[in-house]
Amino acid sequence: MEFKDILKMRLYLAIGCIVAGILMIVGGAVSGRTDTFFSSFGLCLVIIGIVRIRNYKRITKNEQTIRKQEIAETDERNITLSNKARSWAFYLYLVGASVTVLVLLFMGNEDMAALIGYSVCILVALYWVSYFVLKRKY
Repeated sequence: MEFKDILKMRLYLAIGCIVAGILMIVGGAVSGRTDTFFSSFGLCLVIIGIVRIRNYKRITKNEQTIRKQEIAETDERNITLSNKARSWAFYLYLVGASVTVLVLLFMGNEDMAALIGYSVCILVALYWVSYFVLKRKY
C-alpha cells in the first residue's frame, strides 16, 4: 500500500471519529442521560478527529512533507521506539490494573475489581493470541 493511501485511510478514520463523537453526543442528549460520559467521550472523539484532520492537511501540503513523514514513519529507530513504548504501556497497565484490583477488593468493591480484572485477562489473552499468530507468520 502506498503511503498516500495510508494517509487517506487515516483521514477517513479521523472523519469516522468525528461522526462517532457527534453520534455519542446526540445519543446521550436524546436518551436524556444525566451523566456526562457520552457527551465527554463524544467531545473527545470529535477533538481527536479534528486534530487528525489538521495533521493530515499539514502533511499533505506538498510532496516533500509527505516524503519526510514517510521517512519518519519507516525509520527503524522510530519503529523500535514505538514498539518499546507500546511494550512499556502494556506492562504498566497490567501492573497498575492488577494493583487496582487488589485495592478495590480490600475496599469491598468486588464489582469494579472484577471488571478491571477481566480487562487484564482479556488483554493478556489478546497478547498471547497475537504472539502465536505473529510467530506463525514470521
